[in-house]
Amino acid sequence: MAQTSFDVDAATLAAIAELKEKFGVKTNAQVIRKALALARVAAQNADDDNTLTIVAPNEERKKILLSG
Repeated sequence: MAQTSFDVDAATLAAIAELKEKFGVKTNAQVIRKALALARVAAQNADDDNTLTIVAPNEERKKILLSG
């Protein structure tokens, strides 16, 4: 398998570390694969105005614009 590397800032590394725990994975590559899969599902299920509505357990709704 080809290996690719790139530089990331401290905030991105912190986000990846947080997502490792949330996603239950061990490597940065696994985080990226899961994040891409999640992004694909989000894009496929966006509304006609290219937004996605996230509903929190407390019923709070957040509308996310996927492009703009």
